Amino acid sequence: MINEKIKSIICGSNDVWIMYSVENHDPYFKKFITDKATSAAVCIISKNSVDLLASELDEYNLKNLDCKVLVYNKNNKLMQRVLKLLKELNFPKNIYLNYSDGLDVSTDVLCHGLYSHITKNISEFYIKNKKEVLYHSADNIIYKLIESKSEKDIKYMKLSAMRALQIIEDVFNNIHVSMTEKDIWTLCHKIFNNKPQWFKDFGIAYEKFSWSENGCPIVLVGPNLKKGGHTLPSNQKLEKGYTVYLDFGVTLVTNSGEKYSSDLQRMGYCLKDGEKDAPRDIKRIFEVLKESIKLGAENCKPDKKGFEIDELVRKYILSRGYPDYNHSTGHPVGEFAHDIGTSLSPKGGKKSDLYLRENGVYTIEPRIQIENGGSLEEMIQVTPQGGIPLCDMQERLYLI
Repeated sequence: MINEKIKSIICGSNDVWIMYSVENHDPYFKKFITDKATSAAVCIISKNSVDLLASELDEYNLKNLDCKVLVYNKNNKLMQRVLKLLKELNFPKNIYLNYSDGLDVSTDVLCHGLYSHITKNISEFYIKNKKEVLYHSADNIIYKLIESKSEKDIKYMKLSAMRALQIIEDVFNNIHVSMTEKDIWTLCHKIFNNKPQWFKDFGIAYEKFSWSENGCPIVLVGPNLKKGGHTLPSNQKLEKGYTVYLDFGVTLVTNSGEKYSSDLQRMGYCLKDGEKDAPRDIKRIFEVLKESIKLGAENCKPDKKGFEIDELVRKYILSRGYPDYNHSTGHPVGEFAHDIGTSLSPKGGKKSDLYLRENGVYTIEPRIQIENGGSLEEMIQVTPQGGIPLCDMQERLYLI
């Protein structure tokens, strides 16, 4: 049950996580507790209990929840119920709230006014009762809940990765010389619009692009490989002797509304007249990218921090004489292609100092950022034995 997972995150007997939501403004309250509390509602999660304080207006819709529901009304107001419950919980000292001290806008959802209202009332109550209270960001609680995937999550994320890879391969099988980046983008969209039969077998209600439609896929050809990764398709034509890459993902939405995203990059080469294979310099770029990803994946274990994976992969690229790339080596994937949590980025960033989560899924996406360079991206599941790819890794260049 989701509440058992939530309670397991609250390790100390002197800790509680308080979520305050109005009109479903808090996405984590909505995701982990309920989306059926329209009026102001508070959930207090301790090591041993999950208590929802909700308006009598919403009471009827909350009867089957996997937690205790305590009703407030005009005679027994919400904050009064909150303070009473904190007293019953023996005045927990550490209170976690949904704001971010790491400048993460995804988890900084409480808003200043509610933060002030909650902390003012609780602090005054604790002072009156001669108790100490400390407030903390709930960032790490949310990261733990979001990043660690269930068996079902992994199953559907594999389906999402497989679907994205199938589309990418169909695109590469139909690319030809003189197509522009925009032409390749259009081809990808045409293939995306043909839905497979297996969607019905797995309860897939619909499919969408993993990020903004006008930039999915990202397509870069030849000279444009020196650009940064977040570049819209242009009129640059694919010519013989050019490399080409796609950065693409889909989000599968189940009949019950769950979302599973993917994010992959694949690289190809357009043969010159008389060539049967890519030249040595292009094959070397591809092999260096491929080996750097394998090195990173082998080390994707729960005792590793994000910056450690970034460092391994980035140093491998640099050690082979190629320039540094201007982005993180990887990021979490889940409901969104760029999900919240541990960042596989250089040391110094706050989220790069977090540990990888067991059964978390992260990308590894090094780049050789030069003209006619390349980029690869794989989705890796973290296990104690090392990372496992969610779909077939690219082992050879696509030849056009």
